[in-house]
Amino acid sequence: MLTTYSDLNGHLTPTAEGDLRNALWIDLYEPSREEEIRVEAMLQLEIPTRDEMREVESSSALYREHGATFVTIRLVERGASPQPRLASVTLVLAGQQFVTIRYADPKAFQLFTAKAQKPESVLKTALSAMMCLLETVVDRDADLLEEIGDALDPISLEIFSQNAVSMDKIAAADLGGVLKRIGNAGELASRVRESLHSIGRSIPFLQMQMVDDSALQTRLKTLSTDVQSLLEHDNFLQTQIQFLLDSSIGLISIQQNAIMKTLSVAAVVFLPPTLIGSIYGMNFERMPELHWHYGYLWALGLMAMSACGPLLFFRLKRWL
Repeated sequence: MLTTYSDLNGHLTPTAEGDLRNALWIDLYEPSREEEIRVEAMLQLEIPTRDEMREVESSSALYREHGATFVTIRLVERGASPQPRLASVTLVLAGQQFVTIRYADPKAFQLFTAKAQKPESVLKTALSAMMCLLETVVDRDADLLEEIGDALDPISLEIFSQNAVSMDKIAAADLGGVLKRIGNAGELASRVRESLHSIGRSIPFLQMQMVDDSALQTRLKTLSTDVQSLLEHDNFLQTQIQFLLDSSIGLISIQQNAIMKTLSVAAVVFLPPTLIGSIYGMNFERMPELHWHYGYLWALGLMAMSACGPLLFFRLKRWL
């Protein structure tokens, strides 16, 4: 889909029927080959393919060609699938026109589109539109990190709550569900980290291309500071996620040990009664208690005493 936007007193407005000549921003969303050819012919440059946009080396993500600047960044997208994924978006500065090529519709792009069309926005040049998009992506990544932090707080309380220290409550806890929540938070944090790294790599490249623009240099420096601070916060969240993960696995081990302890105690308690029952269950002709009037009660009493003996011993040793 090809959508074009033109400048209207500092904010962008969609133009009718994709007017490429007067467009400040040209948005190619899952473009057809005909739309790509049309834009390439007008701008006199080659639009990168979907496979080329997914390449991770810097030479493929950041380069200049025919006087145009190409920057490919990664944006976090959470669509119908519960798992977040990275979407590659290529930004092109070609003279006075800003071109975006994408095959996904992440939330950051939706926010930028809405922000660019507000009357109070100041987007008079293609460069200002690109900077606004990069800043919006960083703001969105910051929101995602805040969301991760908010998701980890209840998990931490659930694991280390003062009311859940007893073995019975630990054994009954849904630690499998906790592990899934921690895993989802870790997956999202790693995706945000990759997105921030892609933007962080593009900033020095843009600074080299726009040496004479002091206003842009200031905005890029501020953006670089924001990216670094968010990466540090992401590192903190990753450390917290790893700590919660280790703690959950430790509690699962406690659950398993508690179950094995119960089974072991049951085996030890019922072993002596089983031995007594086996002895008196033998079919030898000459057994002293075989015809004894109280033999049955005697055997039951021995089995009861042999079962209570190990339990009393474990209690005295404080093993139970």
